[in-house]
Amino acid sequence: MAIQARLRTGVVAVTGASLLMGGFTSAVAAPAPQGAGTATAEAAFVLDADSGTFGAPKASRSASARVTTVRSHVGTATDTQVLAVGGQKAVADVTLASSPNRAERAAWAASSKFVDLSWPDLGAATYTVYRDGVKIAETAGHSLRDTAVVPGAVAEYKVFGETRGGIGHTWGLNATVPAADDADTLAATARQIEAKAKKYSKTTVVWRSFIRQKWATVPKKLGSYSGCKYTTGYKYAGDNRGYSKKITGPSFRAGVRGVVHWTKSEYELYPATGWTKVYKKNGKYVAKRKASDKKIDFRTMTRHNGKTRSVRGTLDATDPFCPKSGVRRAGIGVTFDMRLARNGDFYATGKYRKAPDHELYLYGHSGRKHSTKIVHQSRMSSLLCLSQPLCDRGTIGNSGGY
Repeated sequence: MAIQARLRTGVVAVTGASLLMGGFTSAVAAPAPQGAGTATAEAAFVLDADSGTFGAPKASRSASARVTTVRSHVGTATDTQVLAVGGQKAVADVTLASSPNRAERAAWAASSKFVDLSWPDLGAATYTVYRDGVKIAETAGHSLRDTAVVPGAVAEYKVFGETRGGIGHTWGLNATVPAADDADTLAATARQIEAKAKKYSKTTVVWRSFIRQKWATVPKKLGSYSGCKYTTGYKYAGDNRGYSKKITGPSFRAGVRGVVHWTKSEYELYPATGWTKVYKKNGKYVAKRKASDKKIDFRTMTRHNGKTRSVRGTLDATDPFCPKSGVRRAGIGVTFDMRLARNGDFYATGKYRKAPDHELYLYGHSGRKHSTKIVHQSRMSSLLCLSQPLCDRGTIGNSGGY
């Protein structure tokens, strides 16, 4: 299918609501069972979400417990600091600490003996912390020290908190644990974090909505209501496939591919829709059309700095044989917001109609190679969900590394 790229350089101003992780019900996976070696304590290096700077926990804020910055490492891909408090030293990734959105300001600081995690307090009664998919703690606070770490390793953390009404907040943090705590090793760890981030030259975001079945028919309940041209006695050709991690190639009904470059401000947009083919129930071909891609969009929401970028994707594609406006209008509807970091960290939130099947992927490009991260996959609830009044919208919620 032919796709025309649209090169974009504009920036849309970010609003707090557009990227706030608490704006949607979380779709985080069920908690994993608690594993062995889960030792936790009070964190000493805590990022203040309001100021974006590290300090001591409120309970122990004294002159002797004050966090100081020993050295700052400002790179082209990341920002790190070597911190000290009460004889302890740690290296911290502060790339997102200056984010315009307070809800994004989760952070980590690590020595060879611990990782201190901190995140914004958004009102949850408890926060659950996972390391490498294993639950290690529940806390009512918004910081935690993990002492069951391996020097020289990388640990992937997720922090999940649920507020009243089932609103979920999720943060993903990939912490690099120093091999030792001397000044040279901490500085080398900061350079390691920078080098890892610089390996990515661009990041690709791909959303596709597709019909898993070989054939699909309009439900009777929707057929009488929809006003679509072909309902009773007709069937539609599906995409006849499951989930696919390919960047391009598999058939779909509507999709968008966006490319963020880390060494330049321009970004790329590739919107597309597939052919909708109609047949009689006996298999006789009737007609085919393509839905418009004018309301399929991908754009950056923050200015280029080579380190982090917020993006937004929207898909609004009406069935080409159905009304294009009014209360009976039906089709694919998706909106997602993502914060991307060049070092591979990300989080994503969004809403979608629960039909048809959907998939969302991230690809981090390093030369001709790329990493692949599954951000979201969902199977169709019912074709009735193409009509928004008939189904609640589904939620997108994920974070981690790609």
